[in-house]
Amino acid sequence: MDILIDSLLAILTIYLAFRCMLAPKLSKAVFVFFAFGLMLALAWIRLGAVDVAIAEAAIASGFMGVLMLDSLRDFSLIFSKNQERLEETASKIPIKKDSYHWTTALALGLGLILFLLISIQAIWEVPQGGGLTAIAEANLPMSGVEHPVTAVLLNYRAYDTWLEIGVILMGLLAIFAAGGLKQYRKPGLAPAQDPLLRKTILIFTPVLFLFGAFLLYFGKMGPGGAFQAAVLWGAIGILLHLGGWTVFTVIPRRMRQILVTIGLGFFMILGFTQMATGGAFFEYPPAYAGFLILVVETLAAISIAAALTAIFAFLTK
Repeated sequence: MDILIDSLLAILTIYLAFRCMLAPKLSKAVFVFFAFGLMLALAWIRLGAVDVAIAEAAIASGFMGVLMLDSLRDFSLIFSKNQERLEETASKIPIKKDSYHWTTALALGLGLILFLLISIQAIWEVPQGGGLTAIAEANLPMSGVEHPVTAVLLNYRAYDTWLEIGVILMGLLAIFAAGGLKQYRKPGLAPAQDPLLRKTILIFTPVLFLFGAFLLYFGKMGPGGAFQAAVLWGAIGILLHLGGWTVFTVIPRRMRQILVTIGLGFFMILGFTQMATGGAFFEYPPAYAGFLILVVETLAAISIAAALTAIFAFLTK
């Protein structure tokens, strides 16, 4: 039964991926992307990676989906004004048969075959003893946490988490660098006058904050951690922005810079401090590993939440 469920989930995920890429309309592609993100979250749950599933559903499907819907609305408004002119111009252009469809299909087919071959080889070469699972679990007492996923992400392979935070920061900088397209920006929002919306924001803001703090602390013992908490804290900023309270834009510029860089910066300071004291980069002293990981996760969550809020505020203003 498990094989049947996993097979159907894999087939449906691949099908939705192709439907998203080949959708004839942007609106259809966006909604298929929502479903694709949820299928990926279910796949991670089936693999036992609840941590990744939470981040996948919240960031890839939720956050990115909202940005895509907002972009779709902007482009719809822009193109609707020039629709008649575009249709008139298009009617005068002779239609030519596209001779490149077969090359695209061939490239996709070869890529899929190559991916399947690599996947089969990776599965075939999986060690019989479970790989590094036993070693990771044996060193949990020295890692400072009780959850193996947290130990891998913030102790054994802290480089990965450090680079992931850097990627988010680079994405934010890229968005700022592309800020010259002022015609796509919307005027500033006024605070929501709808009493129902205001009440909803007031109710959900503390709930999201407390649940994010719980996931942050619980990450050392079970599924959760910095990214999961950051998604919920970032949702607070996005929710306030949708309600008209552009909190991120009223924060002083220097404070905004500190918020989005403090996670990556503390990571680097901690790593170089360990090297200066004779240790390895990101090698925590066993006696202080738990405390340092909690501080790193807290600051990383703050930076990621601030970056997500800044991205949303910048792209939707």
